[in-house]
Amino acid sequence: MMEYTFSKPETDEDYEALYQVMDAVFGDEDVRGITRRFVEHHPGMNKEHFFVVKHGDKAVAGLVLVPQEWKLGEAELKVAEMGCVGTDPEHRRKGVQWILNNEFDKYAKENGFDLCALAGIPYFYRQFGYQYAVELDYSTELKVEDLPNMDTGIKVERFEETHIDVADEILTKTQERYLVRSVRTKDIWGMQQTTGTYGGEPYEADVFTRGGGIAGYYRYVVDDEKKTINIKELGISENASAEEIAAVIRKLASEKGLAELKTGLSHMDEFSKYLISRGAKTNRPYAWQVKIIDLPGFLSKIIPVLEQRIENSEYTGLSKDITINFWKYAVKMKIEEGKITSIEKAFGEKDRTIGFNPYVFTKLALGYKSRMELEKMYPDFRVQGDSGGLIDVMFPKQPSYIHYSY
Repeated sequence: MMEYTFSKPETDEDYEALYQVMDAVFGDEDVRGITRRFVEHHPGMNKEHFFVVKHGDKAVAGLVLVPQEWKLGEAELKVAEMGCVGTDPEHRRKGVQWILNNEFDKYAKENGFDLCALAGIPYFYRQFGYQYAVELDYSTELKVEDLPNMDTGIKVERFEETHIDVADEILTKTQERYLVRSVRTKDIWGMQQTTGTYGGEPYEADVFTRGGGIAGYYRYVVDDEKKTINIKELGISENASAEEIAAVIRKLASEKGLAELKTGLSHMDEFSKYLISRGAKTNRPYAWQVKIIDLPGFLSKIIPVLEQRIENSEYTGLSKDITINFWKYAVKMKIEEGKITSIEKAFGEKDRTIGFNPYVFTKLALGYKSRMELEKMYPDFRVQGDSGGLIDVMFPKQPSYIHYSY
């Protein structure tokens, strides 16, 4: 009886076998093309980032580890995104995904990643420890005729490689409003420009100019059949307003015979807020599914963020020992005059004043839910005594948004 075995591609034939798995799983979605672009164009990926399970000599399942960098405040986090995950239908419900996920986790731990994340199907990945923890897949929709009709003096030209530096500055400024955000390197900007893909999908891009300066840029897809312009990413410089950019887009969309505007921008984005003020419809967003690999290590990584929050609160100068009981183990944190001097993992801890479900804690740590919201939802997530205020200061609920880094 043939067994399932794990491997990584070594030859062109191995990669072709992985592509064939993607064909079998995803059909016409062209995940083969997405996977191939990772192989051929991603500047930070090599054979170690492609995972395959074989049944005998045949590849029957695979996934891709896409390395990213996110920021929580100013703390840099190394993120392993799990993408292009699939099992040949004939080999499902046989534990194949457990093989892949175990190898994925092992690689992430051994290579210093702080988080594992994915934008996958609902529910399935809970069994591997993932929790919804960062907003994803926003939608804001408005009829083109409801956009402002005004002269702006703004011109439009195609986005070229020479525009990357300014666009990156605009994007970085845009991201400042978010707690958790992605870091896009110049190499990734270059890859997206070369492949013409954003988040694995083809796109077009223009820049807005006025008076010799860049007023903004946007990435979009035109759906002629639905007469819709879908904005994937948009950044506005200090040289323009959301109203002016909306007016420019109205003119461009009208010239193309388009009737609907749809964006995937965060609802907290200034352009989204403007559209909403004009009556745009919004959705209930989905979310990234995230797993913290090493809780004590993660907390140590974000010490500067936690200290800054304490300093800016009523707890400035605090000296206190905190025990967070994660039920299987505890984390003991020592705070001296507002500085976190040690974080240690402990077993057999009887102090349960602060008791957190370790999986649910991901939602709190990344600002997705507040402490009070989680206490109402989960009986095994609770704070007793007078520690609630300090926890709220250290782990506030704040909006996040991930701009694609591939």
